[in-house]
Amino acid sequence: MGILTPREKEILRYLRQCKSVKEIGKLEGTPITSISRSITTVRRKAQDIEEDVQFFCEIGYASIEKGHLKFLTPNRDPKALSRKRE
Repeated sequence: MGILTPREKEILRYLRQCKSVKEIGKLEGTPITSISRSITTVRRKAQDIEEDVQFFCEIGYASIEKGHLKFLTPNRDPKALSRKRE
């Protein structure tokens, strides 16, 4: 599942290179309002992912170990949670 669009990924690459919104707009030939809107969209998506991960951890389906998301079963079988409780 590709959560970020190719354009959003490219904008994040520019941000990692310490480019400003104005510089990214020039490089992409895009208005800065469009770049800013894409950054806002990425932030919303990241917040949604964070909430989903917290939920999975709360119900015991996943945990975060050494900075990595670890699921209850390696194949991420959703039925594993109910089997765990039996």
